[in-house]
Amino acid sequence: MVAYSDALIDEIRRADEIVLGLPMYNYGIPSMLQAYFDHIGRAGVTFRYTENGPVGAFAGKKLHVFAARGGLHAGTARDTQIGQVKNFFSLIGISDVQVIYAEGMGMGDAAKTNSLAKAKAQIIDLFAAAGVHDRPEERVARAA
Repeated sequence: MVAYSDALIDEIRRADEIVLGLPMYNYGIPSMLQAYFDHIGRAGVTFRYTENGPVGAFAGKKLHVFAARGGLHAGTARDTQIGQVKNFFSLIGISDVQVIYAEGMGMGDAAKTNSLAKAKAQIIDLFAAAGVHDRPEERVARAA
């Protein structure tokens, strides 16, 4: 189990940016994501305790969260996911977090189409901000 945990931690160590697909299950994160957090959140390895609190090992990395939900939860008390994800990644030193939502996926075709178009536009803007100008909308279309 430690070798598996070490391999997951090494993936983060090598990455400049992390992309997290985050479906909402019963107002929370998927159990597999919690298991992932449990594998990579290791005191003395990915964070250490100091007299001022924990200090993460991965400062300077960026996290992009793509959150998909059947309903509309962003910015409400029912959105327990984003706080949990930000808290965990902050523990390991990652505080630069961008969230792109695709909400209302279960609220009919019009809501789904509108939400996906908005998320796609935000992803294209993300590519452009990163200096990728070779038709990022085609990359997004292929990934969808």
